[in-house]
Amino acid sequence: MERIPITGVELRPIRDADADGLIRLVAEAYDEHPGCVLDLPGVDDDLPTPETTAAARGGRWWVLERDGEILGSIGTGAVDEAGVLELKRCYLAAGLRGRGLATRLIKRVEAHAAGLGAEAIELWSDTRFTAAHHRYEALGYQRTGEQRDLHDPSETTEYRFVKTVDDAEVACTATWDGPHGSDRAALALLPDGAVVRGEVGGMRYDLEVDAAWRPRLARLRGVRVQHTITSDGAGRWWQDGLPVADLAGCTDAGLADSPAAVLLPTRRLGLGTGEGAAVRIVTLGDAPDGVRATTRHYHRSGARSWRIDSPEGVFDIEAAEDQLPGDLGDDWRRRD
Repeated sequence: MERIPITGVELRPIRDADADGLIRLVAEAYDEHPGCVLDLPGVDDDLPTPETTAAARGGRWWVLERDGEILGSIGTGAVDEAGVLELKRCYLAAGLRGRGLATRLIKRVEAHAAGLGAEAIELWSDTRFTAAHHRYEALGYQRTGEQRDLHDPSETTEYRFVKTVDDAEVACTATWDGPHGSDRAALALLPDGAVVRGEVGGMRYDLEVDAAWRPRLARLRGVRVQHTITSDGAGRWWQDGLPVADLAGCTDAGLADSPAAVLLPTRRLGLGTGEGAAVRIVTLGDAPDGVRATTRHYHRSGARSWRIDSPEGVFDIEAAEDQLPGDLGDDWRRRD
């Protein structure tokens, strides 16, 4: 086995343009195990458009790349209702193995899961991938005794492994008092992004963004409704894995009745130097049809302050030093 130099290897988010290199990486890994073959129309249907598929399903996916060659891969699903996140697509070129890179890939997922507030990580691994099993067990993943058959051309049977996730450090918290009671939020940092989790009016919410504060996932859960939408951060949106044409072009996401509704645009605009912008935003509200697109105009009124002109009215906001909003107009007052 020829050893591949580690110098110049970059870990970055996957792109759809990586498909050919990714398929080559996975095919070479399968070739190491007799009987394992690609099933692109079936269980491997995520490989031809990996970035789009991960975004539609609410997960993340990263690759190791050097000089245009895909040398490693790891991905996740979304955190489910039980607080479990699935680790997926862990592959490494043969010439890079044995030097800690697989551990680095897995640690990326663990840091991501902790930031999202997941309670555990699960993974399913082909019974033939014994070397990978030893790696997972060395990193604290325990075989549960469960297994499943995929009924694919490879006649795959997989073992289930699970690891408890440590709590992530919360970057900051905030509480606002307003017309709908208290809005309590916590911001946690992800390896290449952030997530705001909170509760307002008896509803829990999650807003996940990438490093440029572009939306990846917005979720609102209450007694009457449960909304989950996902995005690629470039204006494409999915609900329950299906494209939502009415939301196309929206660059931000938020809530209808919470200061968190303005968080993403102010942070994203604040990273630049412009004076303001018209923002097309997806808002989630406590109604069965509570996912809608609106346009809000953000006008910079100071170094850390904005005036927002929206269908709901005109109000001012002061950005706090800890990345969460301060007071929101006269209705929402931050107390910590």
